[in-house]
Order: sequence, then structure tokens, then C-alpha cells
Amino acid sequence: MSTTVPSERLAEFLWERHANPWSGWTRVFAFPVLVYAILTRRKRLLVAAVAAIAVNPVVLPQPDDARAWTSDVVQAERYWVDQGKHGALLRSLDVATLPVTVGALYAAYRRKPRSTAVLTALSMALKFAFVNALVRHYEAQTADESRSPAASAGDPAS
Repeated sequence: MSTTVPSERLAEFLWERHANPWSGWTRVFAFPVLVYAILTRRKRLLVAAVAAIAVNPVVLPQPDDARAWTSDVVQAERYWVDQGKHGALLRSLDVATLPVTVGALYAAYRRKPRSTAVLTALSMALKFAFVNALVRHYEAQTADESRSPAASAGDPAS
């Protein structure tokens, strides 16, 4: 009998499937498609982009091999969420991405193609900077934990 609650099993299910490289890359490309759909008022494309983002971690299978860069990103993201979102640079990049992303969506809604393009590119650049820093943080933390028995035991001094 499982000792995890249904929400924990669901979270595990979604994290495992989100580690599929197709999940990461389709989500990366879904954002510009979403913005383009808003800019051009293509409702079917908008619905398709939103649906792709929503069902992405459910329909893709757990990867057989989780050694892809996007799989590393998901493992790092999961670690960061589970550990309490530490790291000033990570938090800053994460927070900075939100207004730029909202700005890109708003510019698309207002039909401002130049602003939309610039803000979409900036949003994606910030997101890539965030996930790159996230993976480096994860690698450093897990390397420290594997070298220090106190760190893996939860010693607050480490």
C-alpha cells in the first residue's frame, strides 16, 4: 500500500513526464506560438497553444533516458521547488521574467508587433538565463551534498 497522498502521486507523475525532452522543448516553442496567436487573433492557434501547454506533461511519457539538458532543467526545477527556492540570482531571474512575459502578451493583445517581438525574445532570454542558472545551482548543491555527509543530513550550517 502506498504511503503517499494522491496529490503527491500526481505531482510525481507530472514531474516524471515533464522530464521528457519533448515536454521541455514543446513548452519552449509554445510561448511564441501563443504570443503570435494573440497578435494575429488566430483563435484556433491560440486554443491549440493553450491546449498543448496544458496537456503537455500528461500526454508525453516518462523518458527512458533522462540525460537530456531539458531533463536536467526539470530535475533542477524540482529540486529548487522542493528545497524552498533558495538563491538570490534564481529568485531575481524568476521574478524578472514575469512582467516581461506579461508585457509580451499585452503588446500582442494591443497589436504592437515590434514591442511583442522584443518582449517575447527578452522573456525567452530571461527564461533561458533562469534555467541555465537553475541547472548550475542544482549541480553545485547536489555536488556539495554528495561530498558532505552533514549537508545531506540537513545540517543548517552547511
